Amino acid sequence: MKYVIISVFFAFFLIFFGLTSIVFAQSTLSTQVNVDVVPSSPGPNEQVTVTLTSFQTDLDKASITWKVNGKTVLSGRGQKKFTFNTGAMNTTTSLDIFITTSGGQSISKSLRFRPVDVDLMWQADSYTPPFYKGKAMFTFQDKITFIAVPHIFSGGVELSAKNLIYKWTENGSVVDYASGYGKNSFSFVSPLISRPINMEVEITSPTTNDIAHASLNIAATDPMIILYRKNPLYGIQFQNALNGKFDLNDSKEITIIGIPYFFGTKTLGSPDLDYKWAINGLPAGNNGSQEVFRQTGNQTGTSNISLSIENANKILELASTNFNLSFGQK
Repeated sequence: MKYVIISVFFAFFLIFFGLTSIVFAQSTLSTQVNVDVVPSSPGPNEQVTVTLTSFQTDLDKASITWKVNGKTVLSGRGQKKFTFNTGAMNTTTSLDIFITTSGGQSISKSLRFRPVDVDLMWQADSYTPPFYKGKAMFTFQDKITFIAVPHIFSGGVELSAKNLIYKWTENGSVVDYASGYGKNSFSFVSPLISRPINMEVEITSPTTNDIAHASLNIAATDPMIILYRKNPLYGIQFQNALNGKFDLNDSKEITIIGIPYFFGTKTLGSPDLDYKWAINGLPAGNNGSQEVFRQTGNQTGTSNISLSIENANKILELASTNFNLSFGQK
């Protein structure tokens, strides 16, 4: 299987503790201050901005102290916004906020950030030739599989992907049947008319309270055909694609093979694929993946060789290509 690591994105462990010293018995001051975190899911060593807001107390007149891992980093009147960096993956950064209002009331809040990591990858179920070093691309009406590889630790040991809980979201809608305990992969077939896919996964640990997020965007591409010369001794010459113009020189014939890259089939000779060869626009050949073209007598000139391929079961999977074959000329 070929994977691409498209995205290693962020996750975090965030706990709010509302610790409040109440001056007036009739007041519940822990609810007076809201804490906004941007980004909401910070990753390892990422900059985070925390902003305080309140509709019940004037924070501009309040004395506010910010402590990171127990060390005072910022303190002063009206200091409602604070920026810091999270630690490395699976390390905890504590942020403590102490507020003294103009009326002498004390409010404190504590936040804990522990970034974790998740790799979100995808693979398409489309055709590529043997030993192809590239990635099989996702095309219309093709099957695609998303795989989440989380890196969440407990007691210094990485938790198994099968022991975590997954929530898959496709284009903003939660996919209930694909979500749940141990479901770290999600496969589906693209519809006839497919828009770009935004895939998100949220991973939670039932034992550590860690929450991991990852997302990626992918759009279907068009399949394509590449023509190669097939040598009777060396086989398919993948190092040289036939395009533009090819001179036959002293040879009397050439065997050409058309490779249907990224069609939704398992094999080159799938019965679902319809090969149509043509010479100067006129049908030629036996409708297979390869064809032999010969020079007739002593004729010289140039012919346009073309091939189109269609998937009989997937109407949007079609492609064509051509090149000019020069023969009888030195």
